Amino acid sequence: RVVELVDPVRSMARHPLFQVALTFQNTPKVELDLDGGLSIDLEPLETNVARFDLLISLSETDDGLTGVLEYAADLFDRSTAEDIAARFVRLLRAAVSAPDVPISRLEILDPAERSTILGDWAGTGVSSGSLTPITSLTTITEEFAGWVAASPGAVAVVCGDVALTYAE
Repeated sequence: RVVELVDPVRSMARHPLFQVALTFQNTPKVELDLDGGLSIDLEPLETNVARFDLLISLSETDDGLTGVLEYAADLFDRSTAEDIAARFVRLLRAAVSAPDVPISRLEILDPAERSTILGDWAGTGVSSGSLTPITSLTTITEEFAGWVAASPGAVAVVCGDVALTYAE
């Protein structure tokens, strides 16, 4: 019904409403008493086909949580999927170790990833080994507002012959 109401552009290549899902299975295992000495064992259904671009499925066990990351192999290679899973585990561990910290402030990158992103990939010309630690975290919106306030007349965006200033 939701798909009918939203009426998204349809493609057989993806789910019509979302491409990423997180499930949490915490219902207790059901045991059936059957007549005649019959017993039933639950077996996992392995389709070897990703239903979404990414699906993280968590299950509660007596020992804690177990999880599976299902991914579309035509979009992600195994090492990328493993990196996503490692970051998710890092986020969960950070949330458990600091439950009062807002999720937006929890760290999902390891130090090497952070150094690569802020140094090598930032286009700043700063080598990743000489980065100064961030002491104040801001959002991209806050950063942009800072540039608008500091340099409203500076060119912010250029497309062909059109240039817009930060104030614009």
